[in-house]
Amino acid sequence: MTDPLLQFTVREIGTVSAALTFAIAILGFLVGYVAFRGYRRNESLPMLFVATGFLLTFWAPGLLLGVTVALDQLATFAPGMRTTVEVALSLAGDVSTLVGLLCLLYGLWMPRD
Repeated sequence: MTDPLLQFTVREIGTVSAALTFAIAILGFLVGYVAFRGYRRNESLPMLFVATGFLLTFWAPGLLLGVTVALDQLATFAPGMRTTVEVALSLAGDVSTLVGLLCLLYGLWMPRD
């Protein structure tokens, strides 16, 4: 019996992963937008941190994935820079996620005035 995951090619798995990242980015943007509307309605500073946290945690890495895909098309001009750019964008996505989670934690932990 073969493993179902072994039946997919690396390209198909990459496509599915990119589609899932795109879906996560869209949903993260929607949640961040709803949280930002809550901030605007109530002028609650903790809600501003929650909205910022959702946008940084879920939307920014998806945006960086789009930049990675766009730079993939330009890799023919500077093939040696491809790895450097991918590592830099991956690091930027990780930092964005970390800062976003810290904003979420601070917004949820912040005392209300």
